[in-house]
Amino acid sequence: MMKEKGAIVIIPIKGMITSEEPLFGLMAASTEVIRDIEAVEKKRKIKAVIFEINSPGGTPFASKEIANRIENMEKPAIAWVREHAASGAYWIASACDEIVADGLSTVGSIGAMSIRPDIGELMKKFGIDVETLKTGTYKGLGLPYEKPTKKERELMKKELAQIQDSFLNAVAKNRKLANAKVKDLSTGKVYLGREGKEMGLIDHLGGKELAIRIAKEQSGIKKERIINYGERKRKGVLRRLMEEMMR
Repeated sequence: MMKEKGAIVIIPIKGMITSEEPLFGLMAASTEVIRDIEAVEKKRKIKAVIFEINSPGGTPFASKEIANRIENMEKPAIAWVREHAASGAYWIASACDEIVADGLSTVGSIGAMSIRPDIGELMKKFGIDVETLKTGTYKGLGLPYEKPTKKERELMKKELAQIQDSFLNAVAKNRKLANAKVKDLSTGKVYLGREGKEMGLIDHLGGKELAIRIAKEQSGIKKERIINYGERKRKGVLRRLMEEMMR
């Protein structure tokens, strides 16, 4: 009796998560990850996908974009957390069917933040004065040399609250957790894998081998071939580096 065979693809999500592909692919771009997912979905021989996650998070839009695409996958999706899946990276992991992480992996960091560098005083020390002309009340929001007004601060807080709500609702739905419990976890704290399992943030303690075994079980295959998209990407980066050096 022939055993059913099939391929399992490993798609890496490593580094900061952005919406566009940066120089030499040193970050995880949502455009690239989604392109990989769509390519995998079209190939009949590929039966499941493992997302190898090692990321501190990234922009809310890019994280949500990847998570939404994973939710709509027809093939089994397993998150394999390496060292960390924090913030937006955990949002993505939560969209998978199951999450595998090591006992010493860090997961969570459920929350949102906004960073605005203030270089106004530094510019003054160097005798640099900037005059800004604008037509809208909030047109200069985020300028690094102007302190935000009270109205601008309130607007930024409101935007962060909306991002936070989207994040919490997604995690609660994906992980089948009560909204109140997710809210209690939304302190921005990261949890070790063992803590995360107790809290329902992950499903299994383990590594690559366990992720592959779960992918096989969910897809119904007995004998697998592993295709690592990360290896292909590394070769592509090296090739592009060599091309730049030869110019």
